[in-house]
Amino acid sequence: MGWGAAEVQTPVMTDPIQQAAHHAALQSPVLRQVMVVLAADLIALLAAAFAALLIVRRANLTRGTAVRIGLSGTLAVLLTLLLGHAVHDPRPFLAEHYVPLTHAATDNGFPSDHVLVAALLTGWAAWLGRWWPGFAVGTVAIAAGRLGVGAHHTLDVLGSVVIAGLSVLAAHLVPLSGGWTAPLLPLRRGTLMPR
Repeated sequence: MGWGAAEVQTPVMTDPIQQAAHHAALQSPVLRQVMVVLAADLIALLAAAFAALLIVRRANLTRGTAVRIGLSGTLAVLLTLLLGHAVHDPRPFLAEHYVPLTHAATDNGFPSDHVLVAALLTGWAAWLGRWWPGFAVGTVAIAAGRLGVGAHHTLDVLGSVVIAGLSVLAAHLVPLSGGWTAPLLPLRRGTLMPR
């Protein structure tokens, strides 16, 4: 038997977590719709919640925090580009030949952009106050949705969390003091200090 082009096949990934999430979504129209909302729409809600958090917690947004947000975002993009070329993971619906439950790109599945952004928002929210657990729950929900609709494997979503975590940690370790601790957006006299 030769190695002709017609004989080369994409290997089927064995990811029991992704397969269980996708199977569960197929069993119930309600769960299917929940997975689609988690996979496609929840990231917009998290981004809006972070924008609101920036406004409410503007006294906690220092110049240093703004620099760290920018630095961690840049590091995450660089790591994504580097690791995206090193780790090739076909998306589940392509590898297993089925239609995803919502629109999904056909590029390399590693890492998940949705989960990466959600995990970054979680780290940034931690710098602004105590609301980060809500963002963490949102990140887990988005990851579950991305698995359930067939857009990503577990490797993709966990890789995104690791990339975001390393980026936030590296930015946090950058020593900033002095003028960097001043509020980026000082409160005007007569306004109430946010809690």
